[in-house]
Amino acid sequence: MTTPASVLAVDDNATIRRAIAMRLSSKGYHVVTAEDGAQALAALDEQAFDLMLLDLQMPGMHGDDVLRHVGERFSSTELPVIMLAASDDSGVIERTLALGANDYIVKPGELPVLLARIRSQLSRRDAQHQAAAHVEPPASSVAPAWDPDTTLPTGDQRQPLRSLDDTSTFRSDFLLDKRYGLRYDHTPMTCFTLNRNFDIVFANRFGVQALGYLAYDLQDQPAINFYAEADHALALEYLQGVLDQPERIHRWEIRRRKRNGDEIWMRETARLLGSGEDALILMTCEDINDTYTLADKLAYHAAHDELTGLSNRKHLEERLSRVLESAQVEHSQHALALFDIDQFKIINDTGGYVAGDELLKRVARLLQTVVRRRDIVARMGADEFAILFEDYALEDARARVEAMREALLDLKFEWDSRVHSISASVGLVGIDEHCESVTAALGMADAACYAAKDAGRNRSHVYDSEDESVAARRGQMRWVTRINDALRDGRFELMAQAITPITPRPGAGRHCELLLRMRDEQGNLILPGEFLPAAERYDLAVEIDRWVVRHTLDWLQARPEALEGLELCGINLSGQAFGDEMLLRFLLDALDRQPHAITSKLCSEVTETNAISDLLHAQRFITALRSRGCRFAIDDFGSGFSSFAYLKNLPVDYVKIDGSFVRGMAKEPIDLAMVRSINEIGHVMGKQTIAEFVEDEAILEALRELGVDYAQGHAISRPVPMQLFLGRA
Repeated sequence: MTTPASVLAVDDNATIRRAIAMRLSSKGYHVVTAEDGAQALAALDEQAFDLMLLDLQMPGMHGDDVLRHVGERFSSTELPVIMLAASDDSGVIERTLALGANDYIVKPGELPVLLARIRSQLSRRDAQHQAAAHVEPPASSVAPAWDPDTTLPTGDQRQPLRSLDDTSTFRSDFLLDKRYGLRYDHTPMTCFTLNRNFDIVFANRFGVQALGYLAYDLQDQPAINFYAEADHALALEYLQGVLDQPERIHRWEIRRRKRNGDEIWMRETARLLGSGEDALILMTCEDINDTYTLADKLAYHAAHDELTGLSNRKHLEERLSRVLESAQVEHSQHALALFDIDQFKIINDTGGYVAGDELLKRVARLLQTVVRRRDIVARMGADEFAILFEDYALEDARARVEAMREALLDLKFEWDSRVHSISASVGLVGIDEHCESVTAALGMADAACYAAKDAGRNRSHVYDSEDESVAARRGQMRWVTRINDALRDGRFELMAQAITPITPRPGAGRHCELLLRMRDEQGNLILPGEFLPAAERYDLAVEIDRWVVRHTLDWLQARPEALEGLELCGINLSGQAFGDEMLLRFLLDALDRQPHAITSKLCSEVTETNAISDLLHAQRFITALRSRGCRFAIDDFGSGFSSFAYLKNLPVDYVKIDGSFVRGMAKEPIDLAMVRSINEIGHVMGKQTIAEFVEDEAILEALRELGVDYAQGHAISRPVPMQLFLGRA
């Protein structure tokens, strides 16, 4: 039976320690935790560990100090150390690696990445220990030991590199005796020895085969030839650093080139043995390609729209920020265009979400075909796209935008035997040194886009500072007027979507979430994604909160029969609710006028982002409502260590797992791991878990296996009018 690897996790945050311990324990690791450096060193005195996770910023003894103490007692292979820190500052990373850390992860970290890094370090440690167990002590700083009965070849007796066996792995007999060579060749890690000219002297069998080469492919060849071409200069810089600083152990991450042309990420460790012309560079190369692939995938999803594959708003804003810096420093010219699909709502309403999604994907593909490679196309919202033209004059961008708009007119969208003509209203703004911020640039493009709509749609409008006030009023206040009119005319509605126990509970009542909708002047239903951003931006969200609470309480009070089978009714509150004292007083007064039979059925929901952005007010707000019998749920809960730390400080009853993880968990191991992590931590903290966006039976079955408490989504029930769910109006 294999003994589980023992990990010492050191962090002053108790929640992070607990999260790490639970996740690693579930993977078969034996985990011991310490809250500071003193406890960590004491633990090292009491027992042996295979790996250490060390927080950098801790009160008392700093992580650097702990690392120095560890380095005095253990080598980097005896006790690998992975640093956990909140900073990605290159200077900090370089300092900790120079002190002896094996790896470095920036918090809040993704747990799958942490697990991959741990596995890599333990594999490297085990491989080196296995090799060391079969090697005799070296007789000099360069050559390994040889058997007493073996004569060391000298002068012309020395043989050139040759194959160890028929698989053509090579070694040098004057450097390696037969027994050491066998162990060296079979070490499950790529190993190279280079001369001071960076030519390959020998490589082990495992490394040669892992890269797909034969011995003669590598023999006496420049090591640079076997790095990715784009990394040649970087590799030379790293290798030269080994010669320039012979006293150090050097570490870096770089791409190697396999024989078939594929590139693979490796973490390389190198040191110099000997001096002068006879000096050798000893290298070990650890395959970390899975880790990089996972990190790249997570980074891709964070920067791209799931439906269209285009960049998302966050990615475009980051790129736009860099463009603004270039414009202000270098006086360069760029342009930003905002496209709004004119007929999207009609198609979405008549053909359903499937038709709307298909249209968005076709528009995305078309826009990508008519831009330059360096331009960024992003999906900004439901039916809104943006294009950032870098180093492009405004007039040239205008011509390109017109070509795109005309191309959209040629896009005939057929759905259910009906052909829809597609057009777009486009706002365009030039970006130069006078543009102050990302928000300003987006605001000007948005204003120009609304000007195009107001002028009759299916046209473009170039932003001009001289008509700023008109464009601002027509664009930015458009939703303000519509929201106020809807509040006045009673055109808001509540839909209910069922939330059901995944494991049936006899006698359980109905559980639902109330979802807000607005009807326009023509009676068409408008989803909150269209009007809530404007409501929050112009301080109307609190008025909508008041309407939702008042309408729900009045409706329940007038229909006591609806309460009999109702277990819980979820109400969404806006991000502005926490900081509004008048709203809190309104809510408390309204609840005080209701019987316990009603207040005990209410569950307020707020998003994780809104809760942690104003944590102190959120705690006070939640505590006050819970004192009146209400329960609380945190919505759209995500991943990472910090999320769990915040959750500990929020007195909520339910954790609603972000639907972006739930939707893909049946197919994507990363999503499954994230759902499992959130569910486990939620249960440890005494909270029940609800999975959103449960769209099919495969997802539901996966949730059942994980032990998630509740499910919500189209596989359970679609939203229906409130009166149909709770009873007759």
